[in-house]
Amino acid sequence: MKQKSVYERYTLKQKIDVSKRAETMRTLNSELKKSQELAKQLTEIAKQTEIKPGETNAMSLRSSSWYSTIVQEQLETSENRNKFLQQEVDDNRKILAKAVHRKNKSEEAWHRYEAVEQANKEDKFEQDLLGRKRNISKFGN
Repeated sequence: MKQKSVYERYTLKQKIDVSKRAETMRTLNSELKKSQELAKQLTEIAKQTEIKPGETNAMSLRSSSWYSTIVQEQLETSENRNKFLQQEVDDNRKILAKAVHRKNKSEEAWHRYEAVEQANKEDKFEQDLLGRKRNISKFGN
């Protein structure tokens, strides 16, 4: 079995790195989408829980105020999480782009190496073929 070249192994390592980073990116995007949906739902709930004008008693005002406070705290937490996740997505996107660039460079180096190796094999084969022709012409007569 032919041993893999350093270039081929390095390219494989880069491909694995890219796939891991892409998986992380998918997970972050999924979490960001969920968090944004939660913030949207909390915003809707906050709009619905506004105190409506009209006859209300102290107990309903107090419970409505408490509920609104809880919803606002959760909304603030959700918005902070969205900001954090968006920053993580942006950072990860840059890292993924760099990893893809490194992978492409390593593939190019590997293909150049393979081309040089193939050319060397062909040259050696031609030299062997010429050597055999000379030997045949020396001893053939």
